[in-house]
Amino acid sequence: MSRSSLVESVLDNLPVAVFAKDATDDFRFVLWNQKQEVITGLQAEKAVGRNDYDLFSKESADYFRDVDKAVLKKGKPLEVPDEVVETALGEIHMKTVKIPVVDSETGRLLVVGISEDITERVKAREQLEKMNKDLSKTNQELQDTQMQLIQAEKLESIGRLAAGVAHEVKNPLAMLLLGVDYLSKDLDPEDPNIDEILIQMKDAIHRADRIVRGLVDFSSNRSLTKEETTVTSLVEEVLLLVRHEITKASVKITEDVSEDLPPVYLDTSKFQQVMINLIMNAVHAMAETEKPTLKISAKAMSLEEVEKNQGARTYKVFRKGDLVVVLEIRDNGSGISDANVAKLFDPFFTTKATGVGTGLGLSVVRKIVELHNGEISLNNRKNNQGAIVQIILPTRAHAEVT
Repeated sequence: MSRSSLVESVLDNLPVAVFAKDATDDFRFVLWNQKQEVITGLQAEKAVGRNDYDLFSKESADYFRDVDKAVLKKGKPLEVPDEVVETALGEIHMKTVKIPVVDSETGRLLVVGISEDITERVKAREQLEKMNKDLSKTNQELQDTQMQLIQAEKLESIGRLAAGVAHEVKNPLAMLLLGVDYLSKDLDPEDPNIDEILIQMKDAIHRADRIVRGLVDFSSNRSLTKEETTVTSLVEEVLLLVRHEITKASVKITEDVSEDLPPVYLDTSKFQQVMINLIMNAVHAMAETEKPTLKISAKAMSLEEVEKNQGARTYKVFRKGDLVVVLEIRDNGSGISDANVAKLFDPFFTTKATGVGTGLGLSVVRKIVELHNGEISLNNRKNNQGAIVQIILPTRAHAEVT
C-alpha cells in the first residue's frame, strides 16, 4: 500500500470529520474524508474543488471564511466549540479545531479542520436546560402554593380568634368609657383621681392598640421575611391573641422562658401562626381534662444536649455542637394514639371531627418551621400525661451563615 493510500485509508476510518482548504486558491476544499461525508451528507467528489460558498448558505460561508482567515492570521490552532452548519440533512452542530498547515511539497498554505458532530450533545444540553427551566418554574409554583396554603390556614386561625380578640378589646374600651364619663362631670381641678384615671385610660389605649396591631400583623400576607426577634416577645404576643380562648377553656398557663435567650431569626407573623396552631391544638386535646395545664418553655442549648433529637442532627442546617433555642409546648391532654403518631404531619390528616379544620394545620406548621431552618417533633409525654411539641431553632448567628 502506497503512503498516499495509507494516509487516505487512515483518514477515512477516523471517527471525526477531517477536511482541508487551499488558502492560496480561494479556500477550495482539497480533502474531505468519509466522516465528513456522513456528517454533511455531501460526497467528496461534490465537495473537493469547491469552496464554502458553493456548498453552504452565504451566512454559514461568511462565518467559515472569517474563522479561516483568523486561523491564518494567528498562525496557530483555533478551537471553535459550537459551529453551526446548514446542510441538506438539516442543521448540525460541530466542535471544530482548525489548524494552519504549509504543504512541504507544494508550498500551499492550507487550513485543516478536524470536526466532531456534537448535534446530539447540544440537543441533550438544550433539553436539559429546558427541563431545568421547567423545574424551576414548577418549584416556584410549588413555593407559591405553599405560601397560599400557609395564608389560607392563617385566615382560618384569624376566624377562630376574631371573637376572642374582640372580647379582649372590649375591656380596655370599657375602661376608656368609664374614664370619659368621669371626666365629663363638673370636676374640681384639684381632684386627686384625675391623674390616676388618665393613666388608666392611656394604659387601656395602649392595650387595645397592641391587641389590634397584633391581629393585623398576624393577618398580613407577605413573602417570608426573617428578622431578629426573641422567643420571649414571640410568646407574649401569641398569648395575647389566644388569651380569650385559653380563659374560656379554663386552661392554666405556665411559662418557663429564659430571659437571656440568644435572638432567633424569624418571620414573626408566620411563626405566630405556628404557635397559635400548636396552642389551640393543645387546648382542644385537653377538652376532657379535669385541670387542663399548658406549659411553654424555651432555653438555649448545644444541639448535642437536646434529648431525643437525632433527626435534627442530620438535618442539613444543623451541625454537632450548634447553639440552638429549644421551644417546647406541653399539655396534659389525651395524647396521641400510636396509630396516628406517624401521620400527624401528613397533609389533610386530622383527628378532629368531620367539618372541623382542614387537616392542613400541622403540615403547614412543619413547612413554616422548615422555612426557618428549624426542626419540629410531636410526641406523647411519659406515662400518658399528654403531648409535647419540641421546636429547635438555629440562633441568628447560625441562621445568617446558612
